[in-house]
Amino acid sequence: MDEPRLSVVLNANQRRHFEVLFARIEDSLEKASSLLASRDEEGRVLTTVLHDLPPEFRLHAEPMIDRLRRQIAGLATALSLEPRTVSIARMVGASLNAEAIRLEDSLSPQLRGYGTVHPSIPEQLDPVIEGMARELNGLVAALHHYTRAARRG
Repeated sequence: MDEPRLSVVLNANQRRHFEVLFARIEDSLEKASSLLASRDEEGRVLTTVLHDLPPEFRLHAEPMIDRLRRQIAGLATALSLEPRTVSIARMVGASLNAEAIRLEDSLSPQLRGYGTVHPSIPEQLDPVIEGMARELNGLVAALHHYTRAARRG
């Protein structure tokens, strides 16, 4: 089934809009595909994945996802859209940094908004939370260090 030929004229702002829109749809389709194919994840303590997608949905979704991917590819060509470049290093760094900030926002002074803070929290839990935040920040620093070193050669 051939896609109809388009003769759409976009200005630069409209083109950027569609580049971002279709890239996000691609991301969502990739995530959906990944989840459709996922199996039990080991190593998690606080997340249990419920594999509740009916097999019929998987059979129905996979060809539709493929068709949507082909449509996006066709539109990208027809509309002269430019691909974006995403850095895995930046995504990992941003994610780890955000989690370090969430940990720091969970120390006893911030917990007062949730009610009375028992003395055991600043004495026992805060040092653990602070240590985890330091570890995450250390990972971010290591990522920056190794990324810079790799760029230098």
